[in-house]
Amino acid sequence: MENFLPALLIIGGVIYKIYAEYQKEQEKARRRMPQVPIPAPPLPSEQPAQRTVIEPTMSIPIPVPPKKRQSAPVIPTEVKVTTSEAFTEKDDKKLLKKITPKIEGRNDAVSFDLREAVINAAILNRPYQ
Repeated sequence: MENFLPALLIIGGVIYKIYAEYQKEQEKARRRMPQVPIPAPPLPSEQPAQRTVIEPTMSIPIPVPPKKRQSAPVIPTEVKVTTSEAFTEKDDKKLLKKITPKIEGRNDAVSFDLREAVINAAILNRPYQ
């Protein structure tokens, strides 16, 4: 019984917070809806012309400004020159590397062992369970 009053106060506080948040959301929704003026009723002496009543069916979207594109960073010419030199040096080193063909045998015949090929295929294509 001693814990009843604090628990009741906590529950009441939570309910109040939920209600306050609900009221805030309702106010935001009212602000988003366009305010349509209510036409005044015509006087009895005037003949009512064709009345058009505009009912809000959809909220008007607020235009969002387009995002500005970030321009490419300005790279100084000195940096461009040094990086281009570094790339050309790397390319030159790759091109200067002499490629020598590897010759295994002097015969034109290719050696092929079927038994070894089956063993290698079984090793590579193991059935996983």
